[in-house]
Amino acid sequence: MGWIGWEVINEGQYKIPMQKLSSDEKDVIEGVCKEFSDTVKDEVIENGAVAREIINKLLVQHLNKNRISADEEQIKYLTDAIFLATYAYGPLTYLLEDDMLEEIAVVGLGTPIYVFHREKGWLDTNVMFTERDALIDIINKMSRKIGRRITLQNPRLNAVLPDGSRLHATIEPVSDLELTIRKFKKVPLTVRDLVKTGYNADLLAFLWLIFQNDKNIIVCGNTAAGKTTTLNALFSFVPITERIVLLEETPEIVIPHKHQVKMKTNPSLGIRMKDLIEDSLRMRPDRVIIGEVRSKEEILAMIESMNAGQARGCYATMHAHSAKELVSRLRYNEVMPSDFSAIDLVIVQRRFLKFSGGKVKETRKVVEVCELAESRGGITIHHLFQYDPKKDTVVRTPAKSRVIEEIAFANGWAESKIYEEIARRSNYLKAIFAKSKNIQKDIESYGFQ
Repeated sequence: MGWIGWEVINEGQYKIPMQKLSSDEKDVIEGVCKEFSDTVKDEVIENGAVAREIINKLLVQHLNKNRISADEEQIKYLTDAIFLATYAYGPLTYLLEDDMLEEIAVVGLGTPIYVFHREKGWLDTNVMFTERDALIDIINKMSRKIGRRITLQNPRLNAVLPDGSRLHATIEPVSDLELTIRKFKKVPLTVRDLVKTGYNADLLAFLWLIFQNDKNIIVCGNTAAGKTTTLNALFSFVPITERIVLLEETPEIVIPHKHQVKMKTNPSLGIRMKDLIEDSLRMRPDRVIIGEVRSKEEILAMIESMNAGQARGCYATMHAHSAKELVSRLRYNEVMPSDFSAIDLVIVQRRFLKFSGGKVKETRKVVEVCELAESRGGITIHHLFQYDPKKDTVVRTPAKSRVIEEIAFANGWAESKIYEEIARRSNYLKAIFAKSKNIQKDIESYGFQ
């Protein structure tokens, strides 16, 4: 196997800052990589700075020994290339560090690496993998810390990287060779950031009040619609002192609450989402978050958790393009019409293509906020907010809200007082969105009037 199993090319919409190497430079790199491997052997070097120091020393010795001259700039990029090949993750290292990227995709050898940019969509890069073994070595290097490997006997790999990124890879006979990495923002979005996805101050003020009360909410949408990201941001509305139990298959929820318990499934040990949901019933949580509900048993366990009322609120994400599709999926998985009352609110967020200025752009928008109600053996959808494409935001509908009625009744208030409070919070949010440097702190400091 060659240590440099990739090639820098001239084309590419996204430029990875890597130097195109000559054949002589590749020979030097191959030699120093072998010397580095012989030097460290089975020793695990946890510190990248230490690895660079060793590499730089070996490189200078190699150049002197072979009477090869190199200037300071050349030594730097040769050191970088050796570091990427031996210690880091090759060209993927730079992509993993870019917080503007959501997805990294390798679709085979001899084809550019692709990235999905948060603002520009899919872009091809100026680097492609050329050697199968080099890419497989990088995949296994990335999953080493969690004790997994991709091999001919195990040609599929799904793993969570230490930084929370989600890794998926397959080799033959499943595919020729492919890799996908789903990245998550290092700095979580705030409710202010949700304005870009169609949320306005009126809807956010409404959700703020709902999240502060004992209500169960499902956030649904299609793949990569930002369901988890939205739930992360909306948890800014949950009092910071509450105890949160997070149940996930892949750790993606990042909330500011210190009193949180994270639990995740483990298929190899037979620990399913249903088991974690049942465990949560014994943990006295203030809130329960179920990261992703997929199967029939998970759906029924979620409904059981919502009906049990052991927490102030149960929150889950599900795949569904619309509230109507969500209802169909729940009914298909044998959720009884009488159990739909356990779901207080549904938020639907969509990822879709939008035509603007002669261009096609992928966008994410909240398209529905609604309540579900049993009606003559069926389910009626009451839309409270709906997306208006012309205004590019949601608008409130005339429909009455059952949840608002319940909050008003529980507090002995007139509904008009609730709507006055929502209007007050809406104005407050507009003010802090314009000038606040710490949205979370300002939300916490708000006093109910």
